[in-house]
Amino acid sequence: MMELNQNEELFEQNNVHLVYDKIAAHFSTTRIMIWPKVQDFIDNLPVNSTILDIGCGNGKNMGTREDCQYIGIDICQNLIQQAPSKPNCNYLVSNCLTIPLPDNSIDYIMSIAVIHHLSTPERRLQSLMEIKRLLNTGGKALIYVWAFEQPKFKNELEQDVMVKWSLQKKYNEEQQDDILHRYYHLFKETELENMIDKIDCLTIIENGNQCHNWYCIIQKD
Repeated sequence: MMELNQNEELFEQNNVHLVYDKIAAHFSTTRIMIWPKVQDFIDNLPVNSTILDIGCGNGKNMGTREDCQYIGIDICQNLIQQAPSKPNCNYLVSNCLTIPLPDNSIDYIMSIAVIHHLSTPERRLQSLMEIKRLLNTGGKALIYVWAFEQPKFKNELEQDVMVKWSLQKKYNEEQQDDILHRYYHLFKETELENMIDKIDCLTIIENGNQCHNWYCIIQKD
């Protein structure tokens, strides 16, 4: 079983944040297409909605609707620097646990492949509580997490894994190929739903599996 550092913030900084900072330019070239369910979620939002993308990365999901306002947050400054500059897009460097925005201030939230980088159940639950805090009453959020059941992890016995990234030398300041590893907690089927059910005033209105991720759409009552 993987030994997680007792200091969760330091563990995530070393095994998630700093890795993404180093691979940001290379990673961005592999993140271009919007997943179908994400596109569907965005396309069906009302005009003039405010959309918060938590863990926006290179901003591939940002600014696709000119009639909506977007706020993208990410802990990785280098990834945000890859994001598009558009009049209706604003960016903040922040973690996903203490977002510097007011309570009940956001209409719609996306958290796409983010929560699985948090290293304890308590921190993963806290990230969902933060989504609840930010949502307006009646607001909705789309949440994606990597699935334990996907084919490439068929030989994994544990849900906590280190996933390899092969950094090409043209993206590396040292001008040499490098292998880095990012921490993931792989979610089993219904695990995300069970976490959401622990939080009052949140209702799951849709759930499923897409692109080897479990997803839920939730609404704040």
